[in-house]
Amino acid sequence: MRFRHNSLRLRVNQREVEMLADGKTLREQVAFAGGVTLDYSLSANAKNSADFDGRAIRVTAPLTEWARGGDIGFYFEVEPGLKVAIEKDLECIDGPEDEKDPHAYPRS
Repeated sequence: MRFRHNSLRLRVNQREVEMLADGKTLREQVAFAGGVTLDYSLSANAKNSADFDGRAIRVTAPLTEWARGGDIGFYFEVEPGLKVAIEKDLECIDGPEDEKDPHAYPRS
């Protein structure tokens, strides 16, 4: 997940894309000091949406066809001008080994 200039970017690996294609919801959680967590989810749905309730980020989009296709990214905008990018995560060619995702998409 990356935030920048009123935009949200989510990257998903091959396993996660398969889950989206099957209609499953991806859920993750980040734990901070003091027991505070940030939950986030991504699911295939008929409607583009991105919501934040102070504790959780929920993103939905019609991702089933995208997940089964060859496009790398799915992009949309919701009020108040929040740009959302959902992208298939490409393998890392440099960086520490423990940061490399074995389920990332190969670079061609």
